[in-house]
Amino acid sequence: MSLLSLCSVARDIANAVNSDDAGAEIHINRKADQESRRLWQEDLGGNLMASNKKNLFDLTGHTALVTGGGYGLGRGLVHGLAAHGATVIGVARNEKALKETFSSLGAPHRYIVGDLMTDELYEKLDKIPEHVDILVNNAGGDPHSKPWGQQTTQEWRDTYEINVIASERLCRLFIPKMTARKWGRIINISSIYGSIGQNPENTGKNAGAGAYTAAKHGLIGLTNYLACQIGRTGVTINTLSPGMITWMETPDGEPDLWKHLASQTPVGRNSQPEDYVTATVFLASEGSSFVHGTNLIVDGGWSVW
Repeated sequence: MSLLSLCSVARDIANAVNSDDAGAEIHINRKADQESRRLWQEDLGGNLMASNKKNLFDLTGHTALVTGGGYGLGRGLVHGLAAHGATVIGVARNEKALKETFSSLGAPHRYIVGDLMTDELYEKLDKIPEHVDILVNNAGGDPHSKPWGQQTTQEWRDTYEINVIASERLCRLFIPKMTARKWGRIINISSIYGSIGQNPENTGKNAGAGAYTAAKHGLIGLTNYLACQIGRTGVTINTLSPGMITWMETPDGEPDLWKHLASQTPVGRNSQPEDYVTATVFLASEGSSFVHGTNLIVDGGWSVW
């Protein structure tokens, strides 16, 4: 039996239960339910027909802004979004890294050099001519990576500034522009440590970097809050939480760290930036229109044991 047939059966059962003399309130509710079902069926049919005519994950015609686009995960996401048709604008402080990221892309893709911890960059972004409708808040990290108890109050503030406050400021800047056009996608890049704590036996010297863990939890909280505020605007917001990414060199004095981390991951390996492209493209696409306020964990199973 098809999904639409099931809906028809459900409607017949509802009609049998709700007799005509059940009262005006029930009659009104039933009419509202029938109208809602009719609109849902039309929307379902329209989406199914549309999916036969176009690729729901094709980002052609959309413009994505990716922060932290100079290296690592950000570079992988810039290339991945561009490969799926989006026009991509990368933002980072390191111009050399941005040049390397965009060297193989060319126009209309471009980058903007700036510091997300300064007002000047937000003023610059507010004036760009492109209609950004995909925002990837990837910039973050732990600028003062130390075990908990050794980080100063200012170092905590810095970590919150780049991970949470910068993401909120960009949301505040671009959400009104997206809602005016009734379409947008926001993807906040958190971490598995936005959902769990750090086991010092697994993560080496940097375990217990409290500011980073707390900030990544806060970023997921920001996603959840904004999801409740913008749910009916045509704009969706979600979190993507990566696992262990081995794009960088191992920390000093820990040459076997990545090998150890891979052994602690159920799939038996660490990730590369490319492992997150398909998840990001999905969240950025028309195909994810009913995915909202979700934390998508992509970690090879790290967080399940």
